[in-house]
Amino acid sequence: MPRKALRMMLPLLMLVATALPLAARQSADAVAEGVQRRVELLRVAGELEIGGATIRHDPTLAAVYDARLYTPLWTEAAGAELAQALQALRDDGLDPEHYNATAISQLSAMPRTAETAADLELLRTDAFMRAAYDLRFGKVDRERHQVARDLARPVVGEDAVAAITELILSGRPRAALAGLRPDHFIYRGLVQALAQLRGVQAVGGWPVVPAGPTLRLGDEDERVPVLRERLVMGGDLDPEDVVTGNRFDEALDAAVRRFQHRHALNEDGAVGRATLAELNVPVEARIDQVRINLERARWFTHDLPQSFVAANIAGAKVYMVRDGDVIFETRAVVGTTYRSTPIFTDQMRYLELNPTWTVPPGIVGDILNNIRRDPNYLRTMNMRVLDRSGRPVDPATIDFSQYTARTFPYVFRQEPGPLNALGRIKFMFPNQYNVYLHDTPSRELFAREDRNFSSGCIRVEDPIRLAELILDEPVRWSREAIEAAIATGQTRTIPLATPFPVLILYWTASADLHGEVHYYRDAYQRDASLLAALNRAM
Repeated sequence: MPRKALRMMLPLLMLVATALPLAARQSADAVAEGVQRRVELLRVAGELEIGGATIRHDPTLAAVYDARLYTPLWTEAAGAELAQALQALRDDGLDPEHYNATAISQLSAMPRTAETAADLELLRTDAFMRAAYDLRFGKVDRERHQVARDLARPVVGEDAVAAITELILSGRPRAALAGLRPDHFIYRGLVQALAQLRGVQAVGGWPVVPAGPTLRLGDEDERVPVLRERLVMGGDLDPEDVVTGNRFDEALDAAVRRFQHRHALNEDGAVGRATLAELNVPVEARIDQVRINLERARWFTHDLPQSFVAANIAGAKVYMVRDGDVIFETRAVVGTTYRSTPIFTDQMRYLELNPTWTVPPGIVGDILNNIRRDPNYLRTMNMRVLDRSGRPVDPATIDFSQYTARTFPYVFRQEPGPLNALGRIKFMFPNQYNVYLHDTPSRELFAREDRNFSSGCIRVEDPIRLAELILDEPVRWSREAIEAAIATGQTRTIPLATPFPVLILYWTASADLHGEVHYYRDAYQRDASLLAALNRAM
């Protein structure tokens, strides 16, 4: 280019060079103004519809932008990654459409103006915040089974506004959200199970095993090939072990027992009514069951202590976890539907050998009814009557027929012995529900598949082993030493040097350390309301 021409173009080039930053600044200012208008409208109206998605006012969302004078948070690259992260929420059993996914996708494809940029800014931040909180704390309130988020609660650190701002400005929203998922073997196992179940759903689900006589090892039956196919699709039968024909062989027997183990059934290898019913639960129902329990995992698994005792009420089992490993598992008997075991956490503080049993108020009516039917009931059951000061009262002086559970002025107490309802040992974590773990003389109940028979407390099948593990003093408190102390017949309290965490939970699907998923009966009918809330777009 001739030098003269270059000199003539120089002023024009300089004008363009100065105009571009000005235009960029004006564009950024216009977006910030658009964001401010939307935030202020949210404050006044309470909600704002953008691209078919509804954003609801929350003080934390407004505070994020107030602190930045409404300067946009999202780059195009981070916004594109967020769109992928929202789709990945399906892996967690969450619905991407509950996080503005379609609206963000559609707006992202439109020509960018200050208005569409401001819309996208609000949509993205709202979606990211809700996804972050739902992964960290759960979407549904654990008590009321309603969608409820406390966005003022920081997902990390101590400042909710600073935490959300920092996570977005990292420019890596997918990694930021992944870091808020529970890092626990139960959660990971359920995520894997969800993917596997959806794979089965994608090919039409597993086959229905026809009804008929009980199937067991050695039988010849035309339903056997269907049973094999069902167990292969569920992961309980290795395809390499599949043979042709109608004979119920050893490999199929082992697969049925594995299925029964994973579905809280008696492991007898026989496909009777209960096993058949579990086999024929539709894959869609199992998907919902896993999604429900992924939500329960988001409630609890973030902040679990390294060592604790846990009772799963739905599974009627008790576990001991030490340093993150499950070192003990035993069957339990839990509350009936009418007298359900509450869900809570507490600290175990002492054990009691040869305990007495003070009948709680909720069971006094049962004792009165037993006395009316059998005047010798108190003597037979080795029970005493005490006044409110703990002094003995002669039962012969009481007209039990005139009292109800509400008006009875005394207390029933059962003395230690073979008939004591608490058995030989109880594990105490004083709580408002008057619920604890204990032994029982009714050993036959542990063999039942459904073990909802108690009045709320949790009966433990092998309480001596549990006591041995909790005390963790192999010399002083070996199994033999505990049994010897019990054999004296004397009531003895053993305080724990350090309170031991106890978690009373309700899981209808869970995963073990090896990723094996187990399903349990929804004895208290809690899954339906939780699923409805989980499916609600809020």
